[in-house]
Amino acid sequence: MTPPSGATTLAVFDRWRREPYSVFFIEGAILAWGGVLHWFLHSIALLPDYRPVFHSITQIQGFLTCFALGFLYTAIPGRTGTPPPSRAQLALGLIAPPIVTISGWYQAWVLSQTTWLILAATLLWFVASRFVAPDAGRRPPAGFVWIPFSILLGVTGSAAIAAYGIRGGEPFWLHELGRLALLQGCFLGLVLGAGSLALPLLTQGQGPPDASRKDRWRWPLYALASAALVGSFWLEVFVSVRLAYGLRGAIVLAVLLEGAGIRRFPTVPGRHRRVLWLSAWMLPAGYLLGSIFPEAKKGALHIGLIGGFAMMAFTVGMHVALAHSGHQRLVRGRSWQPLAFGICFISAAVLRFAADLDRAHFLQWIGAAALLFLAGTLAWAHLLVPHLNIRGAGAPAVAESNPVDSAR
Repeated sequence: MTPPSGATTLAVFDRWRREPYSVFFIEGAILAWGGVLHWFLHSIALLPDYRPVFHSITQIQGFLTCFALGFLYTAIPGRTGTPPPSRAQLALGLIAPPIVTISGWYQAWVLSQTTWLILAATLLWFVASRFVAPDAGRRPPAGFVWIPFSILLGVTGSAAIAAYGIRGGEPFWLHELGRLALLQGCFLGLVLGAGSLALPLLTQGQGPPDASRKDRWRWPLYALASAALVGSFWLEVFVSVRLAYGLRGAIVLAVLLEGAGIRRFPTVPGRHRRVLWLSAWMLPAGYLLGSIFPEAKKGALHIGLIGGFAMMAFTVGMHVALAHSGHQRLVRGRSWQPLAFGICFISAAVLRFAADLDRAHFLQWIGAAALLFLAGTLAWAHLLVPHLNIRGAGAPAVAESNPVDSAR
């Protein structure tokens, strides 16, 4: 007997609860196209203007937020042995990023930021409740403290931007501090937190120990690093871009070296692991370039945004999805797609940096960068999408107990 359509919809939805990566990564990739395609269309004169604020909101609060939801909704229940996201949490996660993106296009900033604030508060509750649950199994490593901190930083930044809009555009420094906290601080914290688990596992096959008394010495260091990260935003707005970027780059490099072990080249089979390792180095590299070339700070920032955030998100997303669905041959193999999207993303980052150094040909550089970025997403989708069972049809996937922990 064929089940009623409503029952089928709920079955698919409940499968997404158990395997949230299967829908969030695809939604994130679609939103990435929404945030980048208009740059390319403008560069070839098919779109009369470009919207940099829409671009940044879509990429951070749309594309990267979807990938963060897919990762955290998958990894945290698997790590702690706690329930998956509820139907309400999943539904809000699916609906909110497109609302943020569309309202950003129409410059409805208050609606955009209010929607993201609700989503961020929901994610914060999800993370916090799983960490302190009495039936939680393995505790996350100490570096995971960056995750609630990063969400709080994003909430603070989004609230500041919304307040700036409500106050009619005053004071401008409030908008700038909020923008830095949201567009950089939020995902830097997520990378530093999730990286303490994912990077050692995926590149070395060794995860960090669970949080314990032996890790107590890390807490004051992370507190100092988080305070310095916030201070770098103040430095950029009120003192010096050069100093701010230099400090931010030093913080990111130190935490990734200490917590994520990026000093060691990947030893586990799988071409995408080399791409992931390189993406971690691109983050501090972008900030250090911005310190050297403060006049090209936006281009330098995109070294980290494209070569760091975006390339890391697509690489980790690919690993989680393939590992969870039982495709270990692809996880440990040497497919051409990871090399292709890695080359595309790094080239796009370099061309975006060149656009700020050669302003006379800005549109040509940025159009080429956008085209390469989009080509990279197509290479990623070519490998991943055929192996995702998004609708839940057919036999269940062969799932591992914890796809993030299963590096081998």
